[in-house]
Amino acid sequence: MSEKLLDRKQVQEMFSLTTKQFGRVMRNIERRHPLESWIKRIKENNKEKVYIKQECVEWLKEVYFNKEEHYLTLEIQFYKKRIFALEQELEIISEPKKYQNTLLRFLELEFNKSRNIIQVAVHRIQKEFPYPIKYEVSGMIFVKAEGLKWLHENYFRRDYLKELEEYKWELEMKKNY
Repeated sequence: MSEKLLDRKQVQEMFSLTTKQFGRVMRNIERRHPLESWIKRIKENNKEKVYIKQECVEWLKEVYFNKEEHYLTLEIQFYKKRIFALEQELEIISEPKKYQNTLLRFLELEFNKSRNIIQVAVHRIQKEFPYPIKYEVSGMIFVKAEGLKWLHENYFRRDYLKELEEYKWELEMKKNY
C-alpha cells in the first residue's frame, strides 16, 4: 500500500478545485472515513502543513469524483481492492463469510433492522432471483443462504461497507505492527 504523501495544494490543483471546494472535500473525507488516516497535519514553524496520502487521492479519483456509478458501489469496490492488496502483502488467505439458511424472524437480529425493513428487503430479494428464495418447513419460513448473502452485500450495503472498512483497518494495524 502506498504511503506516499502529497501536498494539499498539489492535490487541490490536480482536481482543479478552489480552496473552499477542497476544504469541503476534506471535511467529507474525515466524516465518511473516520478510521482512515488519509490526511496528515504537520506543524512547522507555527504553520500547519497539510498532506494527503496517495491512497486518498486514488479514492478521490475512483469514488468521490466518479459519477458513473452509485458511490456505495464504487466505495465497496475500492475497499475490496485495497483489502485484496493488503491480504496479498500480508500473505493472508481470507475466508469468505459463510451464510446459512435462516429463519425469517431471525433476520431482524441478523441485520439489526426492524421487521418492516426486513419484510421489504425479503420482498426485493424475490425480484432478484429467478427461483424462490424463501421456503417453509413445519410452518416456519426460512430464507436461503444466497438470499442472506445478497441482502448483506447488495441491500444493506452501508453495513457491509462498514465491515469492509473495519477489516481493512485491522489489516493495516497488522501491517504496521
